[in-house]
Order: sequence, then C-alpha cells, then structure tokens
Amino acid sequence: MKKKSVWITLIVVILVVIGGGLSYYFIQSKPNSTTINTAKTEKVVEKKKKKVITKKSEINIVAIGDSLTQGVGDSKSIGGGYVTRLKKKVTDKYKVKTNAYNYGVSGDTSNQIMTRIQNDKKMHKDLPKADIITVTVGGNDFMHLLKRKGIDLTASDISNEQTQFDERLKQLLSDIRSYNSNSPIYLIGIYNPFSIYLSNVKDAKTAFINWNKASAQVASTVNVTYFVDINNLYTSKRTMKKIKKDGVNPYLYNGDHFHPNATGYDMMTAKVFEEVSKTSKEWLIK
Repeated sequence: MKKKSVWITLIVVILVVIGGGLSYYFIQSKPNSTTINTAKTEKVVEKKKKKVITKKSEINIVAIGDSLTQGVGDSKSIGGGYVTRLKKKVTDKYKVKTNAYNYGVSGDTSNQIMTRIQNDKKMHKDLPKADIITVTVGGNDFMHLLKRKGIDLTASDISNEQTQFDERLKQLLSDIRSYNSNSPIYLIGIYNPFSIYLSNVKDAKTAFINWNKASAQVASTVNVTYFVDINNLYTSKRTMKKIKKDGVNPYLYNGDHFHPNATGYDMMTAKVFEEVSKTSKEWLIK
C-alpha cells in the first residue's frame, strides 16, 4: 500500500510539473495585447507620416502670349487680365506666396511670341523657375487671316492657316520646354469674338471649333501640357439672345468688342483655374 501511495504521489508531482511547464509555454507564446496595440499604433503613425505631403512655400507663374495675357480690356481697378486673377486664386486657395511674371504683348502673333521666347533674356531667367506656365496664342494669327480675306474668307483658307499655325505652335511649346522641361503648361485656346461681325461668314463658327481642336491635339503631344477651351465662354445661348437684342456682347470690352472686359476676364480665369486646380500635384508638391 505504501508502495502504491508513493507511486501515486510521484505521478501527481510529474503531472503538476508538466502542467506548469505547458502553462508557462502558452503564456510566453501568447501575443501580448499591449505589444500588439503598440505595434498597431506605430503602424498607424507610420502610415500617417507617409501621407504627409510637402507643399512648395512659393509658386511662380510665368504667363506668355498676346493681348489676352497682357490683359487688354480689363478694368483699371484690377488690371492684368486673367494673370492677376489667377495669382490671387492660387494664393487664396493654397495659402502659398505666389508671384506672377506677365510676358503678354498686345498684337503678337505666334511668330512674334516665338521670337520673344528665343531672345528675351529676362524670360530666360524666369522660365526655369516657373511652377505654372500659361500661354495665349492664335487670336492674332486668325485676325491677320480675316483682315486679308474679309468676308471672302472660306473654310479652305481657315484650314490652310490652321495647318501652318499648328506647326508654329509645336515649335513655340518646344521652345518653352527647352527652358523648363517639367512644369505644367496651360495652353488657352482662342474664342469667337466675332459673333456679331462674322454672322455672314460661312463656317466661321465651325472654324473656331476646329482651330481649338487642332491646338488641343498639339498640346497633347507635349509632356505635362493642358488645353483650356474657352471658345464658348462668351457665346452661350443666353448671351447670343442678349447680343441680338442689345447689339453688344456683355463680356467684351466696349472699346474694341474683341477683348474681354473685367467680367469676361473673371470668366476666363475661372476656366483656367479649374484646370490648374485639377492638376495641382504637377506644380504645388515638392
């Protein structure tokens, strides 16, 4: 009996030792909730850190082009056309210091703008530091064609001029890229200010549409270049009714009925800024 008791006692001790060992093993191998929570927190913090995007502290706008860039027709209280307004919109929305360098010259054709890009030393200094580049070109090329042909202007005349203009536009954008290879270029199309004066010229409306389509196609071949279509900006159905009634376009400058007035430039700026905002990652992020 004593022998039997000893064996029972021995077995109990062995079982206790084994049980204790297994308990220790499971306790040690079980993930510590504090450790897990800490690890999760660290991962969340790490993820949050990765999402932090560094913005530039200063934005430079370089605007190149004709009278639309210069701001002809704008009110004296504002001045500078869409360039002044674009600078303010960028500053206000993105809370960043913004500088604007306006290289718009009234009356310049595509050839004349190209000559300035090639020879203007000040522009050569400003273009490389530009974060946003805007371009207006083509309106004066079309005007020169109209002056030559008048009411005898045909669809064939417009098509031929457009083909030649497209080649000049390619070169112009290429020249800009030679000074700044990465910053986005916003090419602003031409609009039809002749809704009153060209009402008798066949295919005039179609001509502006095709001209802008071709310019958009050229823009698509140049890296980080966006086309801003403003062709219908001042000729909505409501506006056309008003034009027929009053004989003037309410968004164009009374001095020439060609350039936008202050309200017209507000509308143009809104279109440009819409595209600039959609592509902010191209110019705002470091």
